[in-house]
Amino acid sequence: MSRRVSVIGAGWSGLACALELLARGFAVTLLDAAPQPGGRARAVTVRLGDRSFRLDNGQHLMVGAYSETLRLMSRVGVDPQAALLRLPFELRYPDGFLLQARRLPAPLHLACGLLTARGVAWADRRHVAAFALHWRRRGWTLAEDGPASGLFDGAPAQIVRRLWRPLCLAALNVELHQASAQVLLAVLRDSLAAGSRAADLLIPRRDLTDAFAGPARAALQAGGADIRLRSPVQRLARQGSCWRIDSRGTLGEAEAVVLALPPERAAPLLASADLAELAAATALLRAVDSAPIATVYLRYAADPRLPWPASALLDDPSTGRFGQWVFDRGRLDQANAGVLSVVISAAGEALAGSAEALATSVARQLSAEIGLPSPLATAVLAEKRATIVPSPGLQRPSTRLPAASLYLAGDSAAGEYPSTLEGSVRAGIAAAQAVAADLGPR
Repeated sequence: MSRRVSVIGAGWSGLACALELLARGFAVTLLDAAPQPGGRARAVTVRLGDRSFRLDNGQHLMVGAYSETLRLMSRVGVDPQAALLRLPFELRYPDGFLLQARRLPAPLHLACGLLTARGVAWADRRHVAAFALHWRRRGWTLAEDGPASGLFDGAPAQIVRRLWRPLCLAALNVELHQASAQVLLAVLRDSLAAGSRAADLLIPRRDLTDAFAGPARAALQAGGADIRLRSPVQRLARQGSCWRIDSRGTLGEAEAVVLALPPERAAPLLASADLAELAAATALLRAVDSAPIATVYLRYAADPRLPWPASALLDDPSTGRFGQWVFDRGRLDQANAGVLSVVISAAGEALAGSAEALATSVARQLSAEIGLPSPLATAVLAEKRATIVPSPGLQRPSTRLPAASLYLAGDSAAGEYPSTLEGSVRAGIAAAQAVAADLGPR
């Protein structure tokens, strides 16, 4: 009989962990409180005027360096070439600013992109080239972590505003002064500096339930996994060599448990086990802060058809311009023609007022920057705990917890990546590998 492992949390990390465990011969039970898998990257129905659209609970952007995510998509029968629009890395603004990588080996892809950039001062180009060469020589590693803002001391203000800060917000969901310099360097190392394919932008054509969560669920069910949705786990207890899992009074047992959960949900479960050896890990998880992301969907009377699938926006919260990226959903999927999505990372200030006020301010920003008319309808989707805050020197527990056969995945586990889909997938795979190394299939 195969050894049974319970994975708690059916977001992308839990799905990745369950798929890896199943492939290694374990009997898997996957539990989640939600009615559908996918966590913070899943489809929802959004009402915009007289029509409903199947969109994501937040607009996502991936990069070519998401190697494990792309591998798992292929494993569950999704063709990444069909599911994702792949574009060379580009940072484009409506006012003509354009920095676009070329299809060349690193670092030539970035060097040629700098030479052909538009609206970029020569001092800014020299700074980007010098920055990339400097950290390439240093292995993209710091002797001591600190705020990411320190990486750009003395850098031209415009390139910080138009390149480094937007990349930090998009990847880490916090401002430069809040972010870990080492985490940002790791992201830049594996994406922008790793070569043209790794730096490519991958924009989902379909909603992310279709692109991964749904096919992953089907693959798990076909492989014999026991998937229990609407099953919030409330307590863990060690009983001999097994773990007892209490889900609304329904008890289950497993030889190993993986918590593929965000810190604010993993900490209470660790505390429920009432084991002294878990106290330090619980304290670390309770100290992790989270940050929100907002997505504003706007529907227009006629298909606006932006000249590009995606564009950066010059945000200025002090003047009510909160939008940082705009995506033309109609260029990605004809079923969503006329719908634009605007992303706001580190959205605390933007969400301080009403949803209606935020949508109105974003519509005005698009009118001013792109010349769009007033939208027919709008909707604001906010994930108030979208990501962890990757602050300098942040400590999270390791994948293996001190209690035997108990593991962490998702944003709760230590790792060099921020709260990206790739970071979640890698954490899930790492947890499955640890389980297999410790237990081994029977």
